[in-house]
Amino acid sequence: MSETIENLVRQLYGLGTVRREIGRHALAELGSQGFTALGVVHVHGPMRVSDVAQHLAVDMSVASRQVNALIGAGYLEKQPDRDDARATLLSTTGDGKRVLEESHRRMVHAFGRVLEGWSDEEIESLTGSLERLRNDFTNTAASDREVAR
Repeated sequence: MSETIENLVRQLYGLGTVRREIGRHALAELGSQGFTALGVVHVHGPMRVSDVAQHLAVDMSVASRQVNALIGAGYLEKQPDRDDARATLLSTTGDGKRVLEESHRRMVHAFGRVLEGWSDEEIESLTGSLERLRNDFTNTAASDREVAR
């Protein structure tokens, strides 16, 4: 099994190329990290910067920089948290929604071209396997954090 896992890890290293290509198809002003942060707020918001950091599994300083850049670009806005006057919540602006939709459209188009020779079953299999891998990593990380407390 360890050789099989080593081969998987090597393939996952190679996904950096895919990730960069995804980022290339996001609008230049967003980049892949901005796209991901904006997408998190759009799907799960309104939310605090700390929630963004948790969803992205990044340090608070990294999430703050990404969020501040998105606010500066007019894609996110802050609003007071009604439950905690000291805190602010982030939500997506109309421009943020439009840029997400356009970036997503570009990525889907690019993947469509690359996966032209794949069957629907192959794409569904890959999708399911990647979802399971992501979920297992998320659950293991959450369990590790619990044990560390």
